[in-house]
Amino acid sequence: MSSVLEEKDAIRELQAQYCFHFDNAEFDRWLDLWTADGAFDVGRMGRFVGREVLQKFLKSIPLTNGSPMMKHCMMNSIVAVTGERATAQSYVVVVRGGDTLGLSIAGRYEDQLVKTAGGWRFQERKVLFDLMAPR
Repeated sequence: MSSVLEEKDAIRELQAQYCFHFDNAEFDRWLDLWTADGAFDVGRMGRFVGREVLQKFLKSIPLTNGSPMMKHCMMNSIVAVTGERATAQSYVVVVRGGDTLGLSIAGRYEDQLVKTAGGWRFQERKVLFDLMAPR
């Protein structure tokens, strides 16, 4: 039986893997972080529910030399664990590369997580945009 601190650490590891796998275009590994019916709510950009729909979302990401040319920097994560379920809130800043390097997004993640046989997974991740750079 794991302690609450071990569970929180595992959830923070999951959150870090989300950023790392996305930024390195390791999309199969990114998909493995979700439940089969996981929901990714990106506000006006859309809500993507289920593995097949998440795969279609990933295919829409433009790549340059195999990279989405962005880095997600997640911080100040607050995690609450209740048995096999958890919630988390954290700040995120996304830096985008290309012709110029700059801040793309500053906002928050609101996560609903569930513990599965394979460990913690995202049931839902909602992105709340506080600031967005013009495209």
